[in-house]
Amino acid sequence: MNKIRRYAISIVLVVSLLFGGTAYAQEEELPDPGITPDSPFYFLDTLGKKLGLAFTFGDEAKAQKALEYAGERLAEANAMALKNKLQEMTQAAGEYDQFMATVNERLQATVQQNASANISEKVALATAKHLAVIDRVRDRVPEEDKEVLNRARERSLNEQLHALRALAEHQPERATEINLDSIQNRLHRALDKASENATDEVENALEDSEKLRRFGEEISEIARGLSDNTTTVDELVARATSVHLQVLAQVHEKVPEPAREATENAMANTLQNREQVIERLRSRAALGDIAENITGMEQVPAEAWQRIQNRIWERLQQETDNQSAEQIQERIQEQLKEKLQEQILNLRPETPKNTDSDNASEVNDKGR
Repeated sequence: MNKIRRYAISIVLVVSLLFGGTAYAQEEELPDPGITPDSPFYFLDTLGKKLGLAFTFGDEAKAQKALEYAGERLAEANAMALKNKLQEMTQAAGEYDQFMATVNERLQATVQQNASANISEKVALATAKHLAVIDRVRDRVPEEDKEVLNRARERSLNEQLHALRALAEHQPERATEINLDSIQNRLHRALDKASENATDEVENALEDSEKLRRFGEEISEIARGLSDNTTTVDELVARATSVHLQVLAQVHEKVPEPAREATENAMANTLQNREQVIERLRSRAALGDIAENITGMEQVPAEAWQRIQNRIWERLQQETDNQSAEQIQERIQEQLKEKLQEQILNLRPETPKNTDSDNASEVNDKGR
Protein backbone atom coordinates (compact mmCIF):
# COMPACT_ATOMS: atom_id res chain seq x y z
CA MET A 1 0.00 0.00 0.00
CA ASN A 2 2.81 2.40 0.91
CA LYS A 3 4.52 1.64 -2.40
CA ILE A 4 1.35 2.49 -4.35
CA ARG A 5 0.95 5.70 -2.37
CA ARG A 6 4.57 6.70 -3.00
CA TYR A 7 4.17 6.04 -6.72
CA ALA A 8 0.95 8.09 -6.87
CA ILE A 9 2.56 11.02 -5.06
CA SER A 10 5.57 10.91 -7.39
CA ILE A 11 3.40 10.86 -10.53
CA VAL A 12 1.32 13.82 -9.34
CA LEU A 13 4.44 15.80 -8.51
CA VAL A 14 6.19 15.12 -11.81
CA VAL A 15 3.08 16.05 -13.82
CA SER A 16 2.81 19.32 -11.90
CA LEU A 17 6.51 20.02 -12.49
CA LEU A 18 6.36 19.24 -16.19
CA PHE A 19 3.49 21.67 -16.65
CA GLY A 20 4.84 24.12 -14.12
CA GLY A 21 5.80 26.64 -16.79
CA THR A 22 2.22 26.98 -17.92
CA ALA A 23 0.99 27.32 -14.36
CA TYR A 24 3.62 29.93 -13.56
CA ALA A 25 2.79 31.98 -16.63
CA GLN A 26 -0.85 32.23 -15.59
CA GLU A 27 -1.82 34.97 -13.15
CA GLU A 28 -2.36 33.75 -9.63
CA GLU A 29 -5.92 34.24 -8.47
CA LEU A 30 -6.11 37.14 -6.02
CA PRO A 31 -8.87 38.04 -3.57
CA ASP A 32 -10.99 41.09 -4.35
CA PRO A 33 -8.94 44.07 -3.11
CA GLY A 34 -12.12 45.76 -1.89
CA ILE A 35 -11.45 49.27 -0.57
CA THR A 36 -8.01 50.27 -1.87
CA PRO A 37 -5.47 52.77 -0.45
CA ASP A 38 -6.55 55.45 -2.95
CA SER A 39 -10.04 55.54 -1.40
CA PRO A 40 -10.96 58.14 1.25
CA PHE A 41 -12.65 55.28 3.14
CA TYR A 42 -9.53 53.13 3.33
CA PHE A 43 -9.23 53.86 7.06
CA LEU A 44 -12.42 51.83 7.54
CA ASP A 45 -10.78 48.82 5.91
CA THR A 46 -7.73 49.19 8.18
CA LEU A 47 -9.93 49.51 11.27
CA GLY A 48 -12.00 46.50 10.23
CA LYS A 49 -8.91 44.33 9.90
CA LYS A 50 -7.59 45.39 13.30
CA LEU A 51 -10.92 44.52 14.90
CA GLY A 52 -11.07 41.28 12.91
CA LEU A 53 -7.75 40.15 14.37
CA ALA A 54 -8.62 41.35 17.86
CA PHE A 55 -11.82 39.28 17.91
CA THR A 56 -10.22 36.15 16.44
CA PHE A 57 -9.14 33.75 19.17
CA GLY A 58 -6.56 30.98 19.11
CA ASP A 59 -3.14 31.02 17.48
CA GLU A 60 -4.09 28.95 14.45
CA ALA A 61 -7.22 31.04 13.80
CA LYS A 62 -5.25 34.29 14.15
CA ALA A 63 -2.57 33.01 11.76
CA GLN A 64 -5.28 32.08 9.25
CA LYS A 65 -6.95 35.50 9.58
CA ALA A 66 -3.66 37.39 9.21
CA LEU A 67 -2.81 35.27 6.16
CA GLU A 68 -6.16 36.20 4.61
CA TYR A 69 -5.54 39.89 5.28
CA ALA A 70 -2.01 39.65 3.86
CA GLY A 71 -3.44 38.26 0.62
CA GLU A 72 -5.89 41.17 0.43
CA ARG A 73 -3.09 43.70 0.93
CA LEU A 74 -1.15 42.03 -1.87
CA ALA A 75 -4.21 42.30 -4.12
CA GLU A 76 -4.39 46.01 -3.25
CA ALA A 77 -0.70 46.48 -4.08
CA ASN A 78 -1.29 44.82 -7.45
CA ALA A 79 -4.34 47.01 -8.14
CA MET A 80 -2.41 50.17 -7.27
CA ALA A 81 0.53 49.16 -9.48
CA LEU A 82 -1.90 48.68 -12.38
CA LYS A 83 -3.17 52.24 -11.79
CA ASN A 84 0.43 53.50 -11.48
CA LYS A 85 -0.37 54.78 -7.97
CA LEU A 86 3.01 53.90 -6.55
CA GLN A 87 2.69 55.58 -3.16
CA GLU A 88 -0.50 53.64 -2.44
CA MET A 89 1.14 50.47 -3.79
CA THR A 90 4.00 50.99 -1.32
CA GLN A 91 1.54 51.41 1.55
CA ALA A 92 -0.32 48.18 0.75
CA ALA A 93 2.91 46.19 0.27
CA GLY A 94 4.24 47.48 3.60
CA GLU A 95 1.09 46.31 5.38
CA TYR A 96 1.41 42.92 3.67
CA ASP A 97 4.78 42.61 5.38
CA GLN A 98 3.22 43.46 8.77
CA PHE A 99 0.43 40.89 8.42
CA MET A 100 2.94 38.22 7.41
CA ALA A 101 4.95 39.00 10.55
CA THR A 102 1.78 38.25 12.53
CA VAL A 103 1.33 35.01 10.58
CA ASN A 104 4.84 33.92 11.56
CA GLU A 105 4.36 34.87 15.21
CA ARG A 106 1.17 32.81 15.48
CA LEU A 107 2.58 29.96 13.43
CA GLN A 108 5.52 29.64 15.82
CA ALA A 109 3.06 29.55 18.72
CA THR A 110 1.25 26.60 17.10
CA VAL A 111 4.63 24.88 16.64
CA GLN A 112 5.24 25.17 20.38
CA GLN A 113 1.83 23.57 20.94
CA ASN A 114 2.62 20.78 18.43
CA ALA A 115 -0.49 21.82 16.48
CA SER A 116 0.98 23.38 13.34
CA ALA A 117 0.33 20.74 10.64
CA ASN A 118 -2.82 22.30 9.19
CA ILE A 119 -1.90 25.99 9.27
CA SER A 120 1.70 25.39 8.18
CA GLU A 121 0.53 23.77 4.94
CA LYS A 122 -1.84 26.67 4.26
CA VAL A 123 0.94 29.22 4.84
CA ALA A 124 3.40 27.30 2.66
CA LEU A 125 0.94 27.12 -0.25
CA ALA A 126 -0.20 30.74 0.13
CA THR A 127 3.31 32.18 0.23
CA ALA A 128 4.24 30.31 -2.96
CA LYS A 129 1.37 32.15 -4.67
CA HIS A 130 2.35 35.41 -2.99
CA LEU A 131 5.85 35.19 -4.47
CA ALA A 132 4.43 34.90 -7.99
CA VAL A 133 2.18 37.94 -7.41
CA ILE A 134 5.03 40.00 -5.96
CA ASP A 135 7.11 39.13 -9.03
CA ARG A 136 4.32 40.41 -11.25
CA VAL A 137 3.98 43.67 -9.32
CA ARG A 138 7.77 44.18 -9.29
CA ASP A 139 7.82 43.81 -13.07
CA ARG A 140 5.33 46.67 -13.37
CA VAL A 141 7.05 49.34 -11.27
CA PRO A 142 10.24 51.39 -11.75
CA GLU A 143 13.43 50.26 -10.02
CA GLU A 144 13.29 53.06 -7.43
CA ASP A 145 9.90 51.83 -6.18
CA LYS A 146 10.88 48.18 -5.74
CA GLU A 147 12.42 48.41 -2.27
CA VAL A 148 9.22 47.69 -0.36
CA LEU A 149 8.39 44.88 -2.80
CA ASN A 150 11.85 43.38 -2.31
CA ARG A 151 11.18 43.32 1.44
CA ALA A 152 7.77 41.73 0.84
CA ARG A 153 9.39 39.13 -1.42
CA GLU A 154 12.01 38.29 1.19
CA ARG A 155 9.33 38.09 3.89
CA SER A 156 7.18 35.79 1.76
CA LEU A 157 10.05 33.41 1.01
CA ASN A 158 11.18 33.32 4.66
CA GLU A 159 7.66 32.64 5.91
CA GLN A 160 7.34 29.84 3.39
CA LEU A 161 10.49 28.25 4.80
CA HIS A 162 9.20 28.64 8.38
CA ALA A 163 5.93 27.00 7.37
CA LEU A 164 7.64 24.16 5.53
CA ARG A 165 9.89 23.48 8.50
CA ALA A 166 6.84 23.21 10.75
CA LEU A 167 5.01 21.02 8.21
CA ALA A 168 8.03 18.73 7.79
CA GLU A 169 7.85 17.79 11.48
CA HIS A 170 4.43 16.22 10.80
CA GLN A 171 4.31 15.48 7.07
CA PRO A 172 7.80 15.49 5.50
CA GLU A 173 6.49 14.09 2.20
CA ARG A 174 3.99 16.92 1.81
CA ALA A 175 6.60 19.51 2.81
CA THR A 176 8.93 18.05 0.18
CA GLU A 177 6.23 18.21 -2.52
CA ILE A 178 5.48 21.88 -1.84
CA ASN A 179 9.16 22.78 -1.64
CA LEU A 180 10.02 21.06 -4.93
CA ASP A 181 7.08 22.72 -6.65
CA SER A 182 8.24 26.10 -5.33
CA ILE A 183 11.74 25.46 -6.69
CA GLN A 184 10.21 24.71 -10.08
CA ASN A 185 8.26 28.00 -9.98
CA ARG A 186 11.46 29.91 -9.20
CA LEU A 187 13.27 28.17 -12.06
CA HIS A 188 10.49 29.03 -14.48
CA ARG A 189 10.75 32.62 -13.29
CA ALA A 190 14.47 32.47 -14.15
CA LEU A 191 13.62 31.01 -17.57
CA ASP A 192 11.08 33.76 -18.29
CA LYS A 193 13.56 36.47 -17.31
CA ALA A 194 16.38 34.79 -19.28
CA SER A 195 14.25 35.15 -22.41
CA GLU A 196 14.04 38.89 -21.64
CA ASN A 197 17.82 39.21 -20.98
CA ALA A 198 17.02 40.43 -17.45
CA THR A 199 20.24 39.30 -15.75
CA ASP A 200 19.45 40.60 -12.25
CA GLU A 201 16.03 38.97 -12.19
CA VAL A 202 17.47 35.66 -13.41
CA GLU A 203 20.04 35.73 -10.61
CA ASN A 204 17.37 36.64 -8.03
CA ALA A 205 15.17 33.73 -9.09
CA LEU A 206 18.13 31.32 -9.08
CA GLU A 207 19.13 32.55 -5.63
CA ASP A 208 15.59 31.84 -4.39
CA SER A 209 15.62 28.36 -5.94
CA GLU A 210 18.99 27.62 -4.31
CA LYS A 211 17.68 28.73 -0.93
CA LEU A 212 14.72 26.38 -1.34
CA ARG A 213 16.95 23.55 -2.59
CA ARG A 214 19.22 23.83 0.45
CA PHE A 215 16.15 23.87 2.63
CA GLY A 216 15.01 20.67 0.92
CA GLU A 217 18.10 19.00 2.35
CA GLU A 218 16.97 20.16 5.80
CA ILE A 219 13.54 18.59 5.20
CA SER A 220 15.29 15.32 4.31
CA GLU A 221 17.23 15.51 7.59
CA ILE A 222 13.98 16.06 9.49
CA ALA A 223 12.44 13.07 7.69
CA ARG A 224 15.40 10.88 8.66
CA GLY A 225 14.99 11.99 12.26
CA LEU A 226 11.34 10.94 12.22
CA SER A 227 11.83 7.57 10.52
CA ASP A 228 14.51 5.30 9.11
CA ASN A 229 12.47 4.95 5.92
CA THR A 230 12.75 8.13 3.82
CA THR A 231 12.14 6.39 0.50
CA THR A 232 9.14 8.54 -0.45
CA VAL A 233 11.02 11.79 0.16
CA ASP A 234 14.05 10.55 -1.78
CA GLU A 235 11.88 9.37 -4.69
CA LEU A 236 10.21 12.78 -4.89
CA VAL A 237 13.57 14.55 -4.92
CA ALA A 238 15.06 12.19 -7.52
CA ARG A 239 12.15 12.68 -9.94
CA ALA A 240 11.84 16.43 -9.41
CA THR A 241 15.53 17.26 -9.69
CA SER A 242 15.61 15.54 -13.08
CA VAL A 243 12.97 18.04 -14.27
CA HIS A 244 14.75 20.92 -12.51
CA LEU A 245 17.95 20.13 -14.40
CA GLN A 246 16.10 20.21 -17.71
CA VAL A 247 14.72 23.68 -16.92
CA LEU A 248 18.16 24.87 -15.81
CA ALA A 249 19.57 23.66 -19.13
CA GLN A 250 17.01 25.85 -20.92
CA VAL A 251 17.91 28.79 -18.67
CA HIS A 252 21.61 28.26 -19.45
CA GLU A 253 20.87 28.30 -23.18
CA LYS A 254 18.98 31.62 -23.03
CA VAL A 255 20.58 33.46 -20.13
CA PRO A 256 22.85 36.51 -20.68
CA GLU A 257 26.55 35.76 -20.17
CA PRO A 258 26.83 37.53 -16.75
CA ALA A 259 24.28 35.08 -15.26
CA ARG A 260 25.90 31.92 -16.67
CA GLU A 261 28.00 31.32 -13.56
CA ALA A 262 24.94 31.43 -11.27
CA THR A 263 23.13 29.01 -13.60
CA GLU A 264 26.05 26.58 -13.66
CA ASN A 265 26.33 26.74 -9.86
CA ALA A 266 22.65 25.87 -9.59
CA MET A 267 23.11 22.97 -12.01
CA ALA A 268 26.11 21.65 -10.08
CA ASN A 269 24.23 21.83 -6.77
CA THR A 270 21.13 20.18 -8.19
CA LEU A 271 23.11 17.43 -9.89
CA GLN A 272 25.09 16.69 -6.73
CA ASN A 273 21.89 16.66 -4.67
CA ARG A 274 20.26 14.25 -7.13
CA GLU A 275 23.22 11.87 -7.13
CA GLN A 276 23.25 11.72 -3.33
CA VAL A 277 19.56 10.79 -3.36
CA ILE A 278 20.10 8.22 -6.13
CA GLU A 279 22.85 6.62 -4.02
CA ARG A 280 20.49 6.31 -1.04
CA LEU A 281 17.74 4.78 -3.17
CA ARG A 282 20.15 2.34 -4.78
CA SER A 283 21.47 1.24 -1.40
CA ARG A 284 17.88 0.35 -0.42
CA ALA A 285 17.14 -1.27 -3.82
CA ALA A 286 14.35 1.31 -4.16
CA LEU A 287 15.16 2.98 -7.49
CA GLY A 288 12.19 1.35 -9.21
CA ASP A 289 11.52 3.11 -12.53
CA ILE A 290 13.56 6.20 -11.63
CA ALA A 291 16.13 6.88 -14.35
CA GLU A 292 19.65 7.06 -12.99
CA ASN A 293 21.04 9.13 -15.84
CA ILE A 294 20.08 12.70 -16.65
CA THR A 295 18.40 13.43 -19.98
CA GLY A 296 17.16 16.45 -21.90
CA MET A 297 20.29 18.56 -21.38
CA GLU A 298 21.93 18.24 -24.79
CA GLN A 299 22.00 22.01 -25.33
CA VAL A 300 24.52 22.57 -22.52
CA PRO A 301 27.97 23.09 -24.12
CA ALA A 302 30.81 20.70 -23.30
CA GLU A 303 32.95 23.40 -21.71
CA ALA A 304 30.07 24.31 -19.38
CA TRP A 305 29.70 20.65 -18.38
CA GLN A 306 33.40 20.56 -17.56
CA ARG A 307 33.06 23.62 -15.30
CA ILE A 308 30.03 22.07 -13.61
CA GLN A 309 31.90 18.82 -13.01
CA ASN A 310 34.87 20.73 -11.54
CA ARG A 311 32.58 22.61 -9.17
CA ILE A 312 31.02 19.36 -7.95
CA TRP A 313 34.40 17.76 -7.39
CA GLU A 314 35.66 20.75 -5.39
CA ARG A 315 32.63 20.51 -3.11
CA LEU A 316 32.86 16.76 -2.76
CA GLN A 317 36.50 17.00 -1.68
CA GLN A 318 35.39 19.12 1.27
CA GLU A 319 32.92 16.49 2.49
CA THR A 320 33.81 14.35 5.49
CA ASP A 321 32.68 11.07 3.92
CA ASN A 322 35.41 10.78 1.29
CA GLN A 323 34.33 7.31 0.16
CA SER A 324 30.77 8.50 -0.50
CA ALA A 325 32.14 11.59 -2.25
CA GLU A 326 34.28 9.45 -4.56
CA GLN A 327 31.34 7.17 -5.42
CA ILE A 328 29.13 10.12 -6.35
CA GLN A 329 31.90 11.77 -8.34
CA GLU A 330 32.54 8.51 -10.20
CA ARG A 331 28.86 8.24 -11.14
CA ILE A 332 28.73 11.85 -12.32
CA GLN A 333 31.86 11.33 -14.40
CA GLU A 334 30.31 8.23 -16.00
CA GLN A 335 27.14 10.15 -16.84
CA LEU A 336 28.92 13.12 -18.32
CA LYS A 337 31.78 11.33 -20.10
CA GLU A 338 29.81 10.34 -23.19
CA LYS A 339 28.08 13.70 -23.41
CA LEU A 340 31.35 15.59 -23.07
CA GLN A 341 33.17 13.47 -25.63
CA GLU A 342 30.37 13.84 -28.16
CA GLN A 343 30.13 17.60 -27.71
CA ILE A 344 33.90 18.13 -27.74
CA LEU A 345 34.13 16.18 -31.00
CA ASN A 346 31.43 18.39 -32.48
CA LEU A 347 33.38 21.49 -31.44
CA ARG A 348 36.60 20.40 -33.21
CA PRO A 349 37.20 21.86 -36.69
CA GLU A 350 37.30 19.38 -39.52
CA THR A 351 40.80 18.18 -40.47
CA PRO A 352 41.81 19.16 -44.01
CA LYS A 353 41.90 16.09 -46.28
CA ASN A 354 44.97 14.97 -48.30
CA THR A 355 46.92 18.17 -47.56
CA ASP A 356 50.34 16.58 -48.17
CA SER A 357 49.38 14.95 -51.46
CA ASP A 358 47.76 18.20 -52.67
CA ASN A 359 50.96 20.13 -51.90
CA ALA A 360 53.05 17.49 -53.69
CA SER A 361 50.86 17.71 -56.78
CA GLU A 362 51.20 21.49 -56.77
CA VAL A 363 55.01 21.26 -56.62
CA ASN A 364 55.07 18.74 -59.50
CA ASP A 365 52.85 20.98 -61.60
CA LYS A 366 55.18 23.94 -61.05
CA GLY A 367 58.18 21.77 -61.94
CA ARG A 368 56.65 20.98 -65.29
